[in-house]
Amino acid sequence: MAKKKDFGIGGPLPAPVIPISVARAVSIASSAKFSIPLPDGREQEADFSPYLGRGFDDTVFGIVGVLTAMVAAGRPEPRTLQTIVSSGLANWWQFCCELTEQGRPPALSSINLSLMEEYAGWLTMQVKPDGERWAKNTARTNFSKTKTVLAELARRKLLLDSDIFPRNPFPGATGLQNRRGYIRPLSDGERERLIQPLAFEVSQVFDGTHPGSLLTRLALCVFAVFLKTGVNATPFLEIPRDLSRCFLDHPRINRKILVMFKRRAGAFTTTPLESSETKVVSLDVYKLCQRAIELTEGEAKAAIGTALEGRLWLYRLTDGRLRTLSTQELSRVADTFTERHQLLRDDGTRLKMSSQLFRNTKLNRVWRASNGDLLATAKSASNTPAAAERYLSVTPNMLVEHRLAGEVLVATLSEGGHHENTPHSGCRDTLNGEFAPKNGQHCVDFLSCFRCKSQVIVQDDLYKLFSFYWAVLEQRGRIGADNWKKLFAWIVRVIDRDIAPGFDAQVVEFEKQRARVEPHPMWRSSTVLSALSSVL
Repeated sequence: MAKKKDFGIGGPLPAPVIPISVARAVSIASSAKFSIPLPDGREQEADFSPYLGRGFDDTVFGIVGVLTAMVAAGRPEPRTLQTIVSSGLANWWQFCCELTEQGRPPALSSINLSLMEEYAGWLTMQVKPDGERWAKNTARTNFSKTKTVLAELARRKLLLDSDIFPRNPFPGATGLQNRRGYIRPLSDGERERLIQPLAFEVSQVFDGTHPGSLLTRLALCVFAVFLKTGVNATPFLEIPRDLSRCFLDHPRINRKILVMFKRRAGAFTTTPLESSETKVVSLDVYKLCQRAIELTEGEAKAAIGTALEGRLWLYRLTDGRLRTLSTQELSRVADTFTERHQLLRDDGTRLKMSSQLFRNTKLNRVWRASNGDLLATAKSASNTPAAAERYLSVTPNMLVEHRLAGEVLVATLSEGGHHENTPHSGCRDTLNGEFAPKNGQHCVDFLSCFRCKSQVIVQDDLYKLFSFYWAVLEQRGRIGADNWKKLFAWIVRVIDRDIAPGFDAQVVEFEKQRARVEPHPMWRSSTVLSALSSVL
């Protein structure tokens, strides 16, 4: 199963018992400034001195001391620590300042369970610059980042109470409806409009005629790889210069297997690269990486003996310092590329290249090519089916090709084992199933059952199932053909294509006609029928 992001320190650190006092808290850090060495050669500077003199100096110095120890230990890894400081703690300090304005400065002695519950509630009320409230998962992520640091303060006995974190303060936060905004995949037209200028500029990079800086040329090669493969950005940007360590031979000619390290999984991941799969550019990924080696020969020699030795995507700043590509540089190159070619999406908004956009596009193309085969789609992305489905199931349009994810049991209810009733079939676990809210309440999203692995259909369910089937068909005249096709057509297709063939044809036909003439009592209810129309 895919792992969630872990902002923990990932290993034991020395844990001296430090008495709680302002003096001792200040003594563990000489100032409110520190730096985080990043893998691309930069140092992220952090300065918490603006928060001194507000009544919680011991908290400021305590946190600086803990972060300094984390930097020295290398856990969590630098990029994670960078986000902890830039987002998690940035919000924590804002919260602390607001408490101070209320006359409640959060000194170390006042950090307890009640305060952290208040902090969790404060995070859920934050808004974006456009005025929209944060997604619940955004609040959860920021809380987790802050928790990493405060938990270490508690472990080092700098807090009065070690049990300061509420259990599950953001129930259901990781559900699809609470996750970050979904980036819509490229349509075929958008993809073609992007491919033409990208292919042209990458060919210029390859033949040495591109006028851009080394940073721009390398970034264009990376974007070509993203569009072709859909790989994640960070693991790919960290592949070594020795391509024999990250590209393995494939039995078929003109193909390679890319091996990358993904820290969250704690293991290497392999992604088979189909060089003829798309027509992004005429060059395959391996050749693009070879070209990057040629472009960065001078930088590679200068990096010998430094932390950047052996890295592939090297370039120099204007002052001559070495760096490696990061997602920040890629974003800037993407902005200028979009402006240079005036790229627009079908709805008239800007079309900006990003690894997430290309990954969504890649997975959706595999999804369509495999006729809705979730396992094949997941395998192409080195994901679990549940993780891959997050790229596919966010928009109703992607349900058109959906296949049954649950299980058909050719058995009676008594023989098929226990399952809980749903409005049309059965469920193995309505409390903890794949799409259940997992907050102690039963799942009521009966339209999602047909794409949920927890769904179970036995022969005894057929009468109720086909009563639902006819009720869905009747919605066509109520909501219009276009809306019906978008919202319900896939359900009828799953029942006809995936469920009905699993049972005796005569039984299916009998129950189907019986349900049409005299629907199951549940599907005679006007209240239940109105629930179908309410999805609009």
